[in-house]
Amino acid sequence: MPTPITSLLTRWGSVLLLLWALRPSGLAAQTRPDSLTIPAPRHVVVQLPVADTLRPSAGPPVRHLLARPAFRRAVVPAALLTLAVLGTEKVDVFETDEELRAEVHEHLRIRTNLDDQLRHVPAYASLGLSLAGVRGRHNTLNQALLFGLSYTINNALTSRLKHLTRVERPLGNSFDSFPSQHTSAAFSAATLLHKEYGGRSLWYSVGGYTAATATGGLRIAKDNHWLSDVMAGAAVGIVSTELAYWAYPWLHRQLLKGLGDRAVVVPSYLNGAAGATVVVVL
Repeated sequence: MPTPITSLLTRWGSVLLLLWALRPSGLAAQTRPDSLTIPAPRHVVVQLPVADTLRPSAGPPVRHLLARPAFRRAVVPAALLTLAVLGTEKVDVFETDEELRAEVHEHLRIRTNLDDQLRHVPAYASLGLSLAGVRGRHNTLNQALLFGLSYTINNALTSRLKHLTRVERPLGNSFDSFPSQHTSAAFSAATLLHKEYGGRSLWYSVGGYTAATATGGLRIAKDNHWLSDVMAGAAVGIVSTELAYWAYPWLHRQLLKGLGDRAVVVPSYLNGAAGATVVVVL
Protein backbone atom coordinates (compact mmCIF):
# COMPACT_ATOMS: atom_id res chain seq x y z
CA MET A 1 0.00 0.00 0.00
CA PRO A 2 1.57 3.34 -1.05
CA THR A 3 2.36 5.78 1.69
CA PRO A 4 1.17 9.42 1.58
CA ILE A 5 4.72 10.53 0.74
CA THR A 6 4.94 8.05 -2.16
CA SER A 7 1.57 9.19 -3.48
CA LEU A 8 2.63 12.84 -3.30
CA LEU A 9 5.90 12.15 -5.15
CA THR A 10 3.98 10.22 -7.82
CA ARG A 11 1.61 13.15 -8.40
CA TRP A 12 4.45 15.67 -8.69
CA GLY A 13 6.34 13.34 -11.03
CA SER A 14 3.30 13.07 -13.28
CA VAL A 15 2.92 16.84 -13.42
CA LEU A 16 6.60 17.35 -14.27
CA LEU A 17 6.46 14.71 -17.01
CA LEU A 18 3.37 16.36 -18.49
CA LEU A 19 5.06 19.77 -18.54
CA TRP A 20 8.16 18.29 -20.14
CA ALA A 21 6.05 16.60 -22.81
CA LEU A 22 4.26 19.82 -23.69
CA ARG A 23 7.43 21.99 -23.78
CA PRO A 24 8.99 20.70 -27.06
CA SER A 25 5.81 21.24 -29.09
CA GLY A 26 5.65 24.79 -27.85
CA LEU A 27 9.26 25.38 -28.88
CA ALA A 28 8.63 23.82 -32.26
CA ALA A 29 5.80 26.24 -32.92
CA GLN A 30 8.22 29.12 -32.34
CA THR A 31 11.37 27.77 -34.11
CA ARG A 32 9.94 25.88 -37.17
CA PRO A 33 7.88 28.19 -39.38
CA ASP A 34 7.14 25.41 -41.92
CA SER A 35 5.42 23.15 -39.39
CA LEU A 36 1.71 22.66 -39.64
CA THR A 37 0.60 24.43 -36.52
CA ILE A 38 -2.20 26.79 -35.82
CA PRO A 39 -0.77 30.32 -35.46
CA ALA A 40 -1.23 31.83 -32.07
CA PRO A 41 -3.12 35.10 -31.76
CA ARG A 42 -0.98 38.26 -31.85
CA HIS A 43 -2.42 39.74 -28.70
CA VAL A 44 -3.33 37.89 -25.55
CA VAL A 45 -5.11 39.75 -22.80
CA VAL A 46 -4.58 38.36 -19.34
CA GLN A 47 -6.62 39.88 -16.54
CA LEU A 48 -5.16 39.53 -13.06
CA PRO A 49 -6.91 40.48 -9.84
CA VAL A 50 -5.90 43.96 -8.72
CA ALA A 51 -5.36 42.71 -5.18
CA ASP A 52 -2.67 40.28 -6.39
CA THR A 53 -0.64 42.93 -8.23
CA LEU A 54 -1.04 46.17 -6.32
CA ARG A 55 -1.73 45.30 -2.71
CA PRO A 56 1.41 45.27 -0.52
CA SER A 57 2.16 42.26 1.59
CA ALA A 58 0.58 42.10 5.02
CA GLY A 59 3.90 42.35 6.84
CA PRO A 60 7.67 42.26 6.38
CA PRO A 61 9.27 38.87 5.81
CA VAL A 62 10.57 37.14 8.88
CA ARG A 63 14.12 37.21 7.55
CA HIS A 64 13.99 41.02 7.34
CA LEU A 65 12.93 41.18 10.97
CA LEU A 66 15.73 38.84 12.01
CA ALA A 67 18.25 40.95 10.10
CA ARG A 68 17.39 44.17 11.90
CA PRO A 69 20.21 45.29 14.26
CA ALA A 70 17.76 46.22 17.02
CA PHE A 71 16.25 42.73 16.96
CA ARG A 72 19.67 41.05 17.09
CA ARG A 73 20.74 43.24 20.02
CA ALA A 74 17.59 42.33 21.94
CA VAL A 75 17.77 38.55 21.46
CA VAL A 76 20.46 37.76 24.06
CA PRO A 77 19.11 39.89 26.94
CA ALA A 78 15.55 38.74 26.22
CA ALA A 79 16.63 35.10 26.34
CA LEU A 80 18.63 35.63 29.54
CA LEU A 81 15.77 37.42 31.26
CA THR A 82 13.25 34.76 30.20
CA LEU A 83 15.45 31.94 31.52
CA ALA A 84 16.04 33.89 34.73
CA VAL A 85 12.33 34.37 35.39
CA LEU A 86 11.59 30.70 34.66
CA GLY A 87 14.33 29.68 37.08
CA THR A 88 13.20 31.77 40.06
CA GLU A 89 11.65 30.08 43.08
CA LYS A 90 8.34 31.85 42.46
CA VAL A 91 8.00 30.40 38.95
CA ASP A 92 10.22 27.33 39.45
CA VAL A 93 10.03 25.85 35.96
CA PHE A 94 13.68 24.79 35.71
CA GLU A 95 14.42 24.30 39.44
CA THR A 96 18.05 25.33 38.92
CA ASP A 97 18.57 27.86 41.73
CA GLU A 98 18.47 25.45 44.66
CA GLU A 99 20.29 22.68 42.79
CA LEU A 100 23.19 24.93 41.80
CA ARG A 101 23.43 26.39 45.30
CA ALA A 102 23.69 22.89 46.77
CA GLU A 103 26.46 21.96 44.32
CA VAL A 104 28.39 25.17 45.06
CA HIS A 105 28.13 24.64 48.81
CA GLU A 106 29.44 21.12 48.41
CA HIS A 107 32.49 21.96 46.32
CA LEU A 108 33.35 25.66 46.83
CA ARG A 109 34.17 27.91 49.75
CA ILE A 110 35.10 31.40 48.53
CA ARG A 111 35.60 34.52 50.63
CA THR A 112 36.77 37.53 48.63
CA ASN A 113 35.81 41.09 47.77
CA LEU A 114 37.28 40.85 44.27
CA ASP A 115 33.84 41.12 42.69
CA ASP A 116 33.42 44.65 44.07
CA GLN A 117 36.11 45.97 41.68
CA LEU A 118 36.00 43.28 39.00
CA ARG A 119 32.59 44.49 37.84
CA HIS A 120 34.12 47.80 36.68
CA VAL A 121 37.26 46.36 35.04
CA PRO A 122 35.85 46.30 31.45
CA ALA A 123 34.94 50.00 31.67
CA TYR A 124 38.35 50.85 33.13
CA ALA A 125 39.94 48.89 30.28
CA SER A 126 37.97 50.82 27.67
CA LEU A 127 38.95 54.20 29.14
CA GLY A 128 42.54 53.04 29.62
CA LEU A 129 42.84 51.96 26.00
CA SER A 130 41.50 55.32 24.86
CA LEU A 131 43.97 57.22 27.07
CA ALA A 132 46.77 55.03 25.70
CA GLY A 133 45.93 56.15 22.17
CA VAL A 134 44.00 53.10 20.98
CA ARG A 135 41.15 54.54 18.95
CA GLY A 136 37.71 53.28 19.88
CA ARG A 137 34.27 54.12 18.61
CA HIS A 138 34.27 57.36 20.67
CA ASN A 139 36.94 59.58 22.18
CA THR A 140 37.86 59.38 25.85
CA LEU A 141 35.43 62.00 27.09
CA ASN A 142 32.49 60.54 25.23
CA GLN A 143 33.37 57.07 26.50
CA ALA A 144 33.38 58.40 30.06
CA LEU A 145 30.02 60.07 29.52
CA LEU A 146 28.59 56.90 27.98
CA PHE A 147 29.86 54.92 30.95
CA GLY A 148 28.20 57.38 33.33
CA LEU A 149 24.93 57.27 31.39
CA SER A 150 24.83 53.47 31.18
CA TYR A 151 25.76 53.21 34.87
CA THR A 152 22.88 55.54 35.76
CA ILE A 153 20.38 53.64 33.62
CA ASN A 154 21.59 50.33 35.03
CA ASN A 155 21.25 51.46 38.64
CA ALA A 156 17.75 52.79 38.00
CA LEU A 157 16.54 49.61 36.26
CA THR A 158 18.15 47.24 38.76
CA SER A 159 16.90 49.10 41.82
CA ARG A 160 13.39 49.26 40.41
CA LEU A 161 13.33 45.53 39.64
CA LYS A 162 14.62 44.69 43.11
CA HIS A 163 11.80 46.72 44.63
CA LEU A 164 9.16 45.12 42.39
CA THR A 165 10.23 41.47 42.64
CA ARG A 166 11.14 41.26 46.36
CA VAL A 167 13.07 37.98 45.99
CA GLU A 168 14.75 36.69 49.14
CA ARG A 169 18.53 36.27 49.05
CA PRO A 170 20.05 32.79 49.53
CA LEU A 171 21.22 33.72 53.03
CA GLY A 172 17.76 35.01 53.90
CA ASN A 173 19.06 38.38 55.09
CA SER A 174 17.09 40.62 52.69
CA PHE A 175 14.50 40.66 49.91
CA ASP A 176 16.44 42.48 47.18
CA SER A 177 18.10 39.57 45.42
CA PHE A 178 16.63 39.81 41.89
CA PRO A 179 18.50 40.96 39.83
CA SER A 180 22.16 41.04 40.88
CA GLN A 181 23.47 44.62 41.02
CA HIS A 182 27.13 43.55 40.72
CA THR A 183 26.39 41.39 37.68
CA SER A 184 24.32 44.04 35.93
CA ALA A 185 27.11 46.60 36.42
CA ALA A 186 29.69 44.11 35.13
CA PHE A 187 27.75 43.27 31.97
CA SER A 188 26.96 46.93 31.39
CA ALA A 189 30.70 47.70 31.47
CA ALA A 190 31.52 44.66 29.31
CA THR A 191 29.01 45.75 26.69
CA LEU A 192 30.60 49.21 26.64
CA LEU A 193 34.03 47.66 26.00
CA HIS A 194 32.52 45.45 23.30
CA LYS A 195 30.85 48.35 21.51
CA GLU A 196 33.97 50.53 21.67
CA TYR A 197 36.67 47.99 20.81
CA GLY A 198 34.95 44.78 19.73
CA GLY A 199 35.27 45.89 16.11
CA ARG A 200 39.05 46.12 16.45
CA SER A 201 39.54 42.69 17.98
CA LEU A 202 37.23 39.96 19.20
CA TRP A 203 39.50 39.46 22.22
CA TYR A 204 38.44 42.77 23.74
CA SER A 205 34.86 41.49 23.82
CA VAL A 206 35.93 38.09 25.10
CA GLY A 207 37.96 39.67 27.90
CA GLY A 208 35.16 42.01 28.95
CA TYR A 209 32.45 39.38 29.05
CA THR A 210 34.78 36.94 30.79
CA ALA A 211 35.30 39.46 33.60
CA ALA A 212 31.54 40.05 33.78
CA THR A 213 30.80 36.32 33.90
CA ALA A 214 33.42 35.86 36.62
CA THR A 215 31.72 38.61 38.63
CA GLY A 216 28.40 36.79 38.42
CA GLY A 217 30.05 33.50 39.32
CA LEU A 218 31.61 35.02 42.42
CA ARG A 219 28.23 36.37 43.52
CA ILE A 220 26.85 32.82 43.37
CA ALA A 221 29.92 31.26 44.98
CA LYS A 222 29.75 33.74 47.89
CA ASP A 223 26.06 32.86 48.38
CA ASN A 224 24.98 36.44 47.71
CA HIS A 225 22.72 35.57 44.78
CA TRP A 226 20.83 32.83 42.99
CA LEU A 227 21.67 31.80 39.43
CA SER A 228 18.46 33.49 38.23
CA ASP A 229 19.57 36.76 39.85
CA VAL A 230 22.85 36.67 37.95
CA MET A 231 21.20 35.86 34.61
CA ALA A 232 18.71 38.69 35.07
CA GLY A 233 21.54 41.04 36.05
CA ALA A 234 23.39 40.18 32.84
CA ALA A 235 20.29 40.98 30.79
CA VAL A 236 19.70 44.30 32.56
CA GLY A 237 23.35 45.28 32.18
CA ILE A 238 23.40 44.63 28.44
CA VAL A 239 20.13 46.51 27.93
CA SER A 240 21.36 49.46 30.00
CA THR A 241 24.39 50.06 27.79
CA GLU A 242 22.38 49.51 24.60
CA LEU A 243 19.91 52.16 25.79
CA ALA A 244 22.77 54.51 26.64
CA TYR A 245 24.26 54.19 23.15
CA TRP A 246 20.83 54.65 21.60
CA ALA A 247 20.07 57.84 23.57
CA TYR A 248 23.54 59.37 23.66
CA PRO A 249 23.67 60.86 20.13
CA TRP A 250 20.59 62.96 20.86
CA LEU A 251 21.91 64.00 24.28
CA HIS A 252 25.27 64.84 22.75
CA ARG A 253 23.69 67.09 20.15
CA GLN A 254 21.55 68.85 22.71
CA LEU A 255 23.92 69.28 25.64
CA LEU A 256 27.50 68.38 24.79
CA LYS A 257 28.06 69.53 21.23
CA GLY A 258 31.73 70.26 20.63
CA LEU A 259 32.78 69.49 24.20
CA GLY A 260 34.58 66.27 23.29
CA ASP A 261 37.35 68.18 21.45
CA ARG A 262 38.02 70.49 24.40
CA ALA A 263 38.19 68.04 27.29
CA VAL A 264 40.50 65.41 28.73
CA VAL A 265 39.55 62.62 31.15
CA VAL A 266 42.17 61.64 33.75
CA PRO A 267 41.71 58.53 35.95
CA SER A 268 41.71 59.20 39.69
CA TYR A 269 41.85 57.15 42.86
CA LEU A 270 40.79 58.76 46.15
CA ASN A 271 40.03 57.15 49.52
CA GLY A 272 39.82 53.69 48.01
CA ALA A 273 37.41 54.72 45.25
CA ALA A 274 38.33 54.75 41.56
CA GLY A 275 36.97 57.47 39.33
CA ALA A 276 37.78 59.99 36.62
CA THR A 277 38.48 63.72 36.50
CA VAL A 278 37.31 65.74 33.50
CA VAL A 279 39.40 68.78 32.50
CA VAL A 280 37.62 71.14 30.09
CA VAL A 281 39.51 73.79 28.10
CA LEU A 282 37.30 76.90 27.90
